[in-house]
Amino acid sequence: MQTTVVEPRVQVVVGLLVNRDRNLFVQQRRSGTPCAGQWEFPGGKIEPGEDACSALVRELDEELGIQVQHARKLTTITHDYEHAGVELEVFAIDSYRGIAAGMEGQAFAWLDSETVRQLNVLEAVHVILDHPEVGRMVQLSKSDE
Repeated sequence: MQTTVVEPRVQVVVGLLVNRDRNLFVQQRRSGTPCAGQWEFPGGKIEPGEDACSALVRELDEELGIQVQHARKLTTITHDYEHAGVELEVFAIDSYRGIAAGMEGQAFAWLDSETVRQLNVLEAVHVILDHPEVGRMVQLSKSDE
């Protein structure tokens, strides 16, 4: 009888940054990493003994050079890639200090949600973009035009 070993899902935080033009910050995965060259929202693994909020603050400081001041959890998404199953804790970054940049040498851009959809993105990016709250975050209202 064969036994199937189920690997635990990798716990990951994702931070959504939206600028005044309602564009989203996206970054390209570096070579030498799983899914290299694909675009994603910033974030990373939650370390053992770390809570999601602490991981979010640490990851965005390391990757983007920003200090998160206020974030709110939007949703949790599970997704299976060929290399791993992930559980994504998705946060909206409401305020931060600093100027977001690619601190680890990764390419980055501020893009509208439809342009993000056109990129070669990780599959879970589409799931995140389909979340109703994300739609509200990036949609221009009549008073903003």
